[in-house]
Amino acid sequence: MSAFPHNNKLLKKQEFCWIHITDLRVFLYLGANQYEEKIGQNLRLDVSLKIQLNDTNDKLENTVDYSYVCEYITEKIKELNKIKLLEFLAEQLLNSIGSKFPKIAAARIAIEKGYVPLHNFTGKIKIEAEKEFY
Repeated sequence: MSAFPHNNKLLKKQEFCWIHITDLRVFLYLGANQYEEKIGQNLRLDVSLKIQLNDTNDKLENTVDYSYVCEYITEKIKELNKIKLLEFLAEQLLNSIGSKFPKIAAARIAIEKGYVPLHNFTGKIKIEAEKEFY
């Protein structure tokens, strides 16, 4: 643990860790065109949560329960039901994560569409966004 002097006292430097949730799968009616809106999309999400390490003492209540975060994200997406843009989805998820989980200092989210109805395009579309909460 590192420390630095300040007013003749030693203050702890804040320590953080990242919780990475990868390959969370959800379905959503998402798309900017009518075809996409009609058929919906299977999305793949990667979510990273920055949490402060403060004497977790091996107790779940002193950290962030990632299983609850996964459930929360899935339910939030169901509530949104139909949207047009991945960017909007990312913004909504980041804002709600920050409000719901006060122990999270920052979050990153990557959202990938597995199917894009474009001629001669066989790849995927992925956006990434992040937000600091404190």
